[in-house]
Amino acid sequence: MKIIRHRYTVKPDYVAQNRQNLDELIAALTAASVPGLSYRVFLEEDGQTFLHLVTSQDDPSAVITGLPSFKTFQSELLASDPVVKPDQVGMSLVATSGDSYG
Repeated sequence: MKIIRHRYTVKPDYVAQNRQNLDELIAALTAASVPGLSYRVFLEEDGQTFLHLVTSQDDPSAVITGLPSFKTFQSELLASDPVVKPDQVGMSLVATSGDSYG
């Protein structure tokens, strides 16, 4: 299983646009219906920091980065001059207490 975490902080005036771009990305991923792919996005308590958690049986990067909505999301995010630039960390599952929830 592949697990990837992305995290970044946007300026307050970009939060709404980022959320809209993410809604479009998630809709495209849902429509693509990739088996074993889960893409979750969280907003931290500060209201500006986004955390993406992607889990997949295989490497999902080709599917995700090939979507026009991802290209829009990524280019607009970088053009917004984020407060904290996006980072990416691969992770391994060590333990779980059960099913995750949405």
